[in-house]
Amino acid sequence: MRYPGLNLRGEVRESISFDDDDMSDVEDEVFIRDGKNGYKLAEDFNAKRPLMAPRRTAKSDINARLKARPPCRAFCKPCCYVILSLSILIGLIILVVVVVSMFPLPIDKIRDWIISKTPKEDASVKLLPCNNLRVKDVWSISLPKLTTDSAVRTIDVNEDGFEDVLFSFGTGNNYDVIPADVFCPVFMGVPPPCEGGVIALNGVNGEILWRQWLNDTIFSLQCSTDVNGDHINDCLAIGIKGTIIVISAKNGSVIWQINSGKSNIFVGNFIPDQDGDGIWDVLASHSSLTEGKDGHIILFSGKSGKELKKLDTPNNAKTFYMPQILKYNDSEAFVLFGTGSTTRPGNMSVVSLKNIENLTNSSTTIFENKHEGILTQSVLVDITGDEIPDIINSMYNTTVIAIDGSTFKQIWNFTVPGAYSETNLSPTPGYFNYDNVTDFLVVYQKYDDILNYNYTQALKW
Repeated sequence: MRYPGLNLRGEVRESISFDDDDMSDVEDEVFIRDGKNGYKLAEDFNAKRPLMAPRRTAKSDINARLKARPPCRAFCKPCCYVILSLSILIGLIILVVVVVSMFPLPIDKIRDWIISKTPKEDASVKLLPCNNLRVKDVWSISLPKLTTDSAVRTIDVNEDGFEDVLFSFGTGNNYDVIPADVFCPVFMGVPPPCEGGVIALNGVNGEILWRQWLNDTIFSLQCSTDVNGDHINDCLAIGIKGTIIVISAKNGSVIWQINSGKSNIFVGNFIPDQDGDGIWDVLASHSSLTEGKDGHIILFSGKSGKELKKLDTPNNAKTFYMPQILKYNDSEAFVLFGTGSTTRPGNMSVVSLKNIENLTNSSTTIFENKHEGILTQSVLVDITGDEIPDIINSMYNTTVIAIDGSTFKQIWNFTVPGAYSETNLSPTPGYFNYDNVTDFLVVYQKYDDILNYNYTQALKW
C-alpha cells in the first residue's frame, strides 16, 4: 500500500546505515511522519506496540567461534606453575642432599629436633658427639729401638699450659741376651741400665723433656697424685721383673724404688692415705704365675715404698686387676678389684676403703664370670644421672657389663656375637651421639676358624 506524500527511501537508507551496535535488542522505535511536525514516535500516537517486530542483532559466527574457544594462555599458565613448582622441589631436594653430604647429621639429632624436650633448670651444657672426627697431624716423633705396651698419660710437666705426654717403654729381649755393659752403650748409646724406662714428650712439639732409664721393662704407668709436693702429679711405674717405682713427673727423678726381682706384682694404683702421713699410698695386685691359689693385695707407703699390709684375696684367688677407687664423696669410698685369670673363673668385688684390712670377709661380689677372670680395668663414669660413678667393664670373653655404682646391680650387658673372640683392653668412654650420656668404644680380637686368620674390630655402645 502506498501512502501519498510519504517518502520512506531516505528513512530506509538512514535506518540501514545505522550501526548494528546502536540498535536496541529489545525493541525498535518506529518513526511515523506527521505532515506538520515531521517525524513522531509511535507512542506519541498512543501506539500500543511497534509496527515492526524487534530485531535481534546477529552476532558474527567468527566472533562466536573465537569466544567459544579459550585462548592458549589459559593452558600455558597452569603448566608454567606446575613446571616451576617441580623445579623448586627438585632444587630443594638437591640442596638437602648436598648439605647432608657435607654436614652429616645423625638420626638422634634429627629426632631431638622433632621431639623437643623441656630442659631442666640445672641442665648441663650439651656435649657434641665424636661422630665426624678429622685427624690432622700436629707433630710426630720416631723413637727407634723402643717397644711399649704402656698406657699414655697426659700431664702438664713443664707448666706451659699444655698437656705433655708420658708413657713407659722397653728395649726388647736382647737386654737379657747381651750383657748390659755391651748392649747399652753399643745399641742404645747410654750407660746401663737400659732395659726400659719412662719418657716424657712435650705436648706442643714432641720434643723429649726427660727420659728415665731403668733395669726393667715398664708396662704399667699410673699418674694420679702428687707425692713429692711439687703440685704436679707423679707416676707409679711397675715392670715385668717386679720393679715398683715412683717417679717425679716434673723431671723424671726417682722418688723411691723397689726392685726385689720376681715379685709377681704387675699392676698398682694410688689410694687415699692409710698410714696418716698425708700422702696417698699404693695398692698393688700380687699373684704368682705358677699353678695354685696365692692372690694378694699389698699396701705400700706412698711416701717411702715400705710394705704396710699384705691382704689375701677371697678364696686366695689370683688377681691381675689394678685396684680402683670408687669414690662417693670425701668421706666414703670403695676399693674395686677383680680376681681370676684367662684360664680360671673370677669375680669382680668391692670393699669399703675403711674395711680394707678385712678384705676377705668384708668384700662383696658384684659380678661373677664362670669361664674367665676379671682382668681389664673398669671405666668409672656416671651413666644413670645420680652423680655416682657407675662401673663399665669389658670381660676377656668380650662381654661388656654396666653396673650401678650406688646399688651394685647390673644395668645392662652385651656379648660380641660369634665364637673365638676376646679382649684385653678397657672400654674407651666418649660421646658418640646427642643424648649426653657417656658411650663406649670396645676393641676386640676375633679368630676366624673358617678362613683361619685373626682380625680386630671395634663396637660402640
